[in-house]
Amino acid sequence: MEAKIVEEIKRNKAFLIASHINPEGDAIGSALALAISLKNIGKEVTVFNQDPIPRNLQFLPMNTEIINEINGSLVFDAAFVLDCGDLDRVGKEIEKIRKIRKIINIDHHVTNSGFGDIRLVDSQSSSTAELIYALLKDIPIEITYEIALNIYTAVLTDTGAFCNSNTTEGAFHIASEMVRIGVNPSSVAEKIYQEMPVSRLKLLGLVLNTLEILGNGRIAFVVVTLSMFKKTGATPELTEDMVNYPRSILGVKVAVLFREVSKNYYKVSFRSNKDVDVADIAREFGGGGHPNASGGNIGGSLLEVKGKVFEAVSKRLN
Repeated sequence: MEAKIVEEIKRNKAFLIASHINPEGDAIGSALALAISLKNIGKEVTVFNQDPIPRNLQFLPMNTEIINEINGSLVFDAAFVLDCGDLDRVGKEIEKIRKIRKIINIDHHVTNSGFGDIRLVDSQSSSTAELIYALLKDIPIEITYEIALNIYTAVLTDTGAFCNSNTTEGAFHIASEMVRIGVNPSSVAEKIYQEMPVSRLKLLGLVLNTLEILGNGRIAFVVVTLSMFKKTGATPELTEDMVNYPRSILGVKVAVLFREVSKNYYKVSFRSNKDVDVADIAREFGGGGHPNASGGNIGGSLLEVKGKVFEAVSKRLN
């Protein structure tokens, strides 16, 4: 499929690059790496994401050029949809994107639905950025420092700082090459993991106080409510990776974070050890992701949502 994508790039001029709502490092890093690359070979590029860029990713080159709405007068030859398990993950501008002549789906989620006219989907890749890296090599396009910084950040964050089960030899190879090009690992780690506002720590304290250990010590729940955001001044993006705290408890096989989005509606994040496929659980609720890190959205009261999730998780542990 890479050959078909290369052909589309060489033949066309104007491209849209979109990634999923509530973006994280792989979505943004992959989109910006591809955007800079295409611009460097004379293409017209527009990068779209419905939601604001998280504070800890605002150091990435070209992040200020990401738009949150697509001007209906813009005409594109093709659209790249990155890191999305399904097309509707792009959010509110889905109908405008759907009308673009050619949609190119590049993703590494095992739950990818296979949408688009051209697909480069590989669940064995550490990240979508790993697939972008391979594509750039095929075109070929020189990987500059700005591109390398985006790719490194994407790989780093999607592998959980090289701690998750999707950390492959390929991930280390790419990271090594990006460092050779000039990326400073300690500087990136500082931006991503160490420059946190005090509101995150205040929020974390409230979240950890909601900890429940269930299922004979194998399941852990934590909750983030709208009132917690109001009390601490924190924003939803600051909950990223908080689910890893209950996951780190000895004996816990599945950890779940319930984040209140609105009355009777919750975003649910799952994390597990290598023995439990939480992507399969997320699919049950219309979500998706990776075998050990996934998510979805569930309607109902908190008690109802917890009950549904506990039942779904318990079935996989019996």
